[in-house]
Amino acid sequence: MKVHSSIGKTITNCLILLVLLFVNNGYSQSSGKEATETLAYYFDLLVSGNLESAKGLWTDPIIERSSRFGINYEDIPMKLDCASPVVRNLPVMRDFLFKPARQVTVLGNGSYFKIEYSALVKGEQITHFYYAYFDGEYYWLTHPQEYYAKDWPVKETKYFRVHFHPDREDYLNPLILSEADNFIETTSKKLGLKKSDLKIIEEKKIEYYYCPNDKTVENISGYKVKGFFDLPTNDIISAFFPHFHEISHLLINLRLRNLPLYSLPIIREGSAVYLGGRWGKSLDVLNYLGNFLYDQKFIELDSITTMERFEKHATADMAYPISGMFCSYVIDKIGINKFMDLYLQLSGNYNSLYSMKPSDVEKVFTDALGMADWMIVQEEFGNYTNDIGNINTPFKPGINENGKLLFENNRVKVTEKDNWLSFRITCATDSIPQGTFLFGKDEELTGSKSLLFEEQHDDNLTMDGFRYGVVFDMNEAGLYDYATHQLLGKYIYGLTPSNDYQTIDNNTISLKFDKRLCGDIRPSAEDYILYLK
Repeated sequence: MKVHSSIGKTITNCLILLVLLFVNNGYSQSSGKEATETLAYYFDLLVSGNLESAKGLWTDPIIERSSRFGINYEDIPMKLDCASPVVRNLPVMRDFLFKPARQVTVLGNGSYFKIEYSALVKGEQITHFYYAYFDGEYYWLTHPQEYYAKDWPVKETKYFRVHFHPDREDYLNPLILSEADNFIETTSKKLGLKKSDLKIIEEKKIEYYYCPNDKTVENISGYKVKGFFDLPTNDIISAFFPHFHEISHLLINLRLRNLPLYSLPIIREGSAVYLGGRWGKSLDVLNYLGNFLYDQKFIELDSITTMERFEKHATADMAYPISGMFCSYVIDKIGINKFMDLYLQLSGNYNSLYSMKPSDVEKVFTDALGMADWMIVQEEFGNYTNDIGNINTPFKPGINENGKLLFENNRVKVTEKDNWLSFRITCATDSIPQGTFLFGKDEELTGSKSLLFEEQHDDNLTMDGFRYGVVFDMNEAGLYDYATHQLLGKYIYGLTPSNDYQTIDNNTISLKFDKRLCGDIRPSAEDYILYLK
């Protein structure tokens, strides 16, 4: 029998047992009827306002993880179920809970159940999936990651407990794990988190679920996303590791501690882009893309200020680079502490945020920045985007001819000048070179795999322990970190044409990037491999 330390939990056990005795005559254990009745009892407790008993119907791990970092969402009665439309809008939903389940699916060996709740609420179809777990005696509510990852192995780092699908083990090299920890420390410093906050993360860990594919993430989240920050449990769930963007959401909420559940996307997603990029693309890469989108007026600042406008452009993935640049601009102007105050100012309940007009949002930003009007903000932001996405971009076409020569042969020339590494690659045929330049060999990567490398190359090529790769062709070039699956720098000829990039007569391409992108590692004649197609 499961042992619980709290008296409240024991009382809940007795209540569940009594409910099941009265309502479950003749039903088999595997039918899922008992799981449905547990959900019905949970709804009854929510409606009656008995929140402590309702909380006791969840598994102990979910209860603990929900409160692990002390993050609380205002006006949400049950944080551990805050992803549910039932809890998010309980005053309205309380009249539509009399039918707790439309369908129950028995999962695995009958220990888990997927329960579909669905109701027509004021003309809108509301659907949500609950999960239940049978411990051999009682039925408890739980979250889907508990089922999907129940047999996954686990690796612990300083700040993470990584639950990973066995197919992903070879991708969890020592460097990727240490870089995930480094991100926690560097980002915590940017956000102004206290040492005591880091200590809590170190002691309790962030639960990270490294899924084998996007479909598993969709099964857990109910949405087609590559990864997400699970608000009820503080878990990170992703088919990508380390998913810096989603980790940033957690750290921001940890910095604020008490906040509304909803925030305007321009500041919520923009701040996560500023801190962690998005989907394996660094902030520098997104700034480069964002500058082009903004300069060519594919998207304007006005078009992403409100919830409705942001959602419209988010589907095309254009809102994120601009929102990241805008948050970077605001933070540079007012500092992180005032920015966090602004974050709270642009947070609240869903209806109030959705009803905000563009002029309302513009005024909040204008006042926070101390500007006379929104037009001045737009003008200054336009200059800012050009500076960080074009003039000061850390990845550019061209080579520093008068730089210090690191090595040269008939295919490659590498020079160093100030903070820049320059490359010129020559093809033997009458065409622009196309291929990959690998450098930065690291013993800790021996035998490791990289999703990025596999996406870019066929099975005949191996990473061979090299961490960094410059991938190039006539159209574009990019710097990739194969240890952490990150795109660090990008140049696209079609976006910013330059005669410095390709010289057809000489069959060459030339590029340079700031050494900080690769941790100040320098290629050498003994430390590189060139793959040409």
